[in-house]
Amino acid sequence: MAADEGNTTPLPEVPEVPEAPEARATSATDAARALLVPVQEPSAAQPPEAPGSVLPGRPEAARPKVRTAAPTPAPENGTPCPACGTPNHQHRNFCRSCATQLTPRREDNATGPYAGQRPPLHRDRKRWIARALIAAAVVAVVVGGVIGGPPAARAVQDHFAKRVAVHPTAWAASHEDPNHKAGLAGDSYSNTWWGTGYANDAPGTYLEATFGQPTDLLALLITPGTSKRQGQQSEQARPQEFDLVVTDSSGKQHTSHRSINDGGVQRIDVRVRDAASVRIILRSAFGAAKDKQVAIAEVEFFARSKN
Repeated sequence: MAADEGNTTPLPEVPEVPEAPEARATSATDAARALLVPVQEPSAAQPPEAPGSVLPGRPEAARPKVRTAAPTPAPENGTPCPACGTPNHQHRNFCRSCATQLTPRREDNATGPYAGQRPPLHRDRKRWIARALIAAAVVAVVVGGVIGGPPAARAVQDHFAKRVAVHPTAWAASHEDPNHKAGLAGDSYSNTWWGTGYANDAPGTYLEATFGQPTDLLALLITPGTSKRQGQQSEQARPQEFDLVVTDSSGKQHTSHRSINDGGVQRIDVRVRDAASVRIILRSAFGAAKDKQVAIAEVEFFARSKN
């Protein structure tokens, strides 16, 4: 036994026979096909069956429509036709039998341009009317100036003249407040003012302005009260009525009685040639009281320009 065990030889290894590649590929394809969902192959489309013979339809007779009886027309007993004598309704314009016109034809008396005539144009009519009115006004002004003489001619010149401000060279007053003297009425500041120094209306008190040379005075602006502002102008009394005396270079006085409103700048037209001085004489006042004096904030003068 020992000898047998010592002489034992290993069996020769049998080499593995590799599988054929075609068999492997076939088995892989079969496995992939087994995973797919089987789809039934489309069969050839069969032609539709032809319809069989059909009997023709039988038409149904339409149901008869029930018609209502037409109303009997009202007899026409109107004016008979002048041509055939058939009576017609009063609202007819033509005869129902012979079509003759029943209503008389209106005659067209309108006058206008005949066919082919061009109507006249009136585009410039208003313009020519305006020009004629302006020319008539100018002629009237010139004729009035000639007929009326120098005063009328001067009035026309003053109306269209250019106005310039004129500053007096001196101011004076019959009485004044020591803190509000007469010169403050012409200092070109509206927050300074002249006061009479008397309580209540102080009638007869005047404020006077003198020009350095004769001036063709046209108008003046007066600011009553202590200021142009609404809240401050009523702190003192304001002039209501006064006499305006304009003295020219020859010494002639032109006096007029004037009245103004309460508050705000007031314009007064004054047309005096060669004016030398202007005096404002107080007569009555707004807001007069025992603790208030009449005040004038500013007086401005305007004359005709010499240029």
